[in-house]
Amino acid sequence: MSQHDPQNDVPMNRIGKPSTLTVVLVVVIAVLTVLGIVYTPASGSFMPAIEEVVDTLLNVATDVLYLFGGGLIFFGSILVIVRFLQIKLKEPYRPSGVTRHLSGYLTLSLEFFIGAEIIKTTTTRTFEEFSVLILIILSRGLFSLILYLERRWHGAAETE
Repeated sequence: MSQHDPQNDVPMNRIGKPSTLTVVLVVVIAVLTVLGIVYTPASGSFMPAIEEVVDTLLNVATDVLYLFGGGLIFFGSILVIVRFLQIKLKEPYRPSGVTRHLSGYLTLSLEFFIGAEIIKTTTTRTFEEFSVLILIILSRGLFSLILYLERRWHGAAETE
């Protein structure tokens, strides 16, 4: 039987009665612990195969993110060129505002590229590879910041 909080008029659960989610999480943790204890001595035989599968999946995820980012730049560039031509053919002296749209596509694609680089950091083997990846992430983050600031500063008052 639940009690009521007189100040908030909200029913309170009894202390000591665990929720269903808590019970499920405790059971899952217990089962995984037992499986870990049982299979630890045999881990030398199947661990390299699992590591290879995970490495392959991470590389595929990285490549997919790179493709999404590149496709977004290509798609955005085509849309911006079409928009620019449509506006300039109708009114040649009217500002088109396409740089704002292009910087949006570039910023989003840079986010995909940064995500791919972050995933790639999990598969690096040497410190040199890691340091190069960190520099790439920092430079792409800086480019994203510059594009964001450009969009913000030149947002509505764009002239070409």
